[in-house]
Amino acid sequence: MAKPAFSISQYRLCRVIRSMKRVVLILPCLLWGMFNLSAQQTDSIPTVEESMAKNDSLSKEEAPKDNWFTQGYPDPKKAAILSLAIPGGGQVYNKRWWKLPLVYGAIIGMGFTIDYNQSNFRRLRDALELKRDGEPHEFSGTTIDSERSLRSLRDQFDKNTQMAYVGMFLVYVLQAMEAYVDAHLKTFDISDDLSLRLQPKMEPTPWGTPVMGVGVSIPIGNAGNKRQAVAR
Repeated sequence: MAKPAFSISQYRLCRVIRSMKRVVLILPCLLWGMFNLSAQQTDSIPTVEESMAKNDSLSKEEAPKDNWFTQGYPDPKKAAILSLAIPGGGQVYNKRWWKLPLVYGAIIGMGFTIDYNQSNFRRLRDALELKRDGEPHEFSGTTIDSERSLRSLRDQFDKNTQMAYVGMFLVYVLQAMEAYVDAHLKTFDISDDLSLRLQPKMEPTPWGTPVMGVGVSIPIGNAGNKRQAVAR
């Protein structure tokens, strides 16, 4: 019995059907693999909320923590306390480094003044005691070799020593006051805006009826603080 002859078109149709069967078998495997891959990527990629929370935690960790020196800077009380604890500490707190030589120059100068007057007072005191005992002393044979002169000079240097101690105390207090005022002035508004501003203003009266007026505001002092004058 003779086999039926296939035409070329029938042969091509059979090949297409076979190819489609292969695609139908392979496509589910590809889809399953793509689904698993997308799920893994979704799990590994953080959400927007997780990213923001992570960034906030990192920023909090990296942000420098406020300490006693930086919290509320500039604080006039802290500047004064530091200057009283260590002379010049308030100036360093205010970042006025150039004032340190002035502070310590005044302190060292007063220290030398105290030492000079106190040493001369002791010399004259010892010389006066030896003069009273009739014994030779450091100033024997000089123009001040008399009990009256030695006593007068001794008292003068004693007074100068006491004044030098007062000066040292004043330098100590003034440098603390300077640091306190300087910390206040760091937040003081020193802008050139001194213009007058006119604005309507209602002024109450004892009779209960408000009076219209014109307010004149002049920026003075800290930012936001204004002195107002009313012209009715």
